[in-house]
Amino acid sequence: MLDKLSGSRRAFVVSGFALALLTASAPIFAVQKPSDAGQKAGAAADQKPAPTTTEEKPWSVRVSKGAPHTFTVKANAANLPEITAELSRQLKVPISLRPLMSKQRVSLDFGGLNLEAMLRMLAPQSYIDYVAGGDDPQPKPLAIYLQALNERPPATTVRGTSEAILIEGDTEEGTDSTEQKKKEEEDPLRVTFTNNTLSVRARKQPLSVVLYKIATEVGVPFEMRYESSEVVDVEFTNYSIEQAVRSLSPAVRFYYRLDLQTFQVQPLRIALVASSAPKS
Repeated sequence: MLDKLSGSRRAFVVSGFALALLTASAPIFAVQKPSDAGQKAGAAADQKPAPTTTEEKPWSVRVSKGAPHTFTVKANAANLPEITAELSRQLKVPISLRPLMSKQRVSLDFGGLNLEAMLRMLAPQSYIDYVAGGDDPQPKPLAIYLQALNERPPATTVRGTSEAILIEGDTEEGTDSTEQKKKEEEDPLRVTFTNNTLSVRARKQPLSVVLYKIATEVGVPFEMRYESSEVVDVEFTNYSIEQAVRSLSPAVRFYYRLDLQTFQVQPLRIALVASSAPKS
């Protein structure tokens, strides 16, 4: 009996010691769970960065809203055709690049320049085709050409679709009364073109006749898009061609090309348009 009781006590002690040992060893073998912050940090470390789908453009172009427009361009080794394409879109004016210029990369950083100054920054040789006249005080660009130095200028394919041919003079000329009248009266129409300036004296003359005379003296085609009954009575001396056509009538348009290297004006055409026609 005593032996059984003693054996039971020993078994209880052994069992108690084993339980204490397991209880004490639990922290040693337990796996520590990471915190929420640790889980997020680990996930972020394991996650690969998402590939970028678009690259930032190496250039920017801004055009002011108010006229006359000013331009701000920033570029770092950017393709020139990309810049000119954006300028063409904003200006609504075609821009032509010669093959050599279409391969160029440019680095630029400027702002607040007008159209002509901006184009001089883009190419060593630039041309702008303008039309002046009407109610707009500023000439309107129609086409822009960017070239390398010493390249041939672009062609001037601007001949009018209905070039006018006017007959000057008195149909009664040759009679004694007509000749006498001419002697008594001062010439009612006189046009001279020297040193790129015009001097005009027109006394109650048809506008179409005056314009034809001016175009003949300047050496450009005259396009008469409609038959005008307008009569002019003007006199001025040493006007530029643009000043001259603006002083005659809002229905007159003067087309010309400006060389941005020399700033020489090349007259291209004079046109007489209906007063309700668009300015261009």
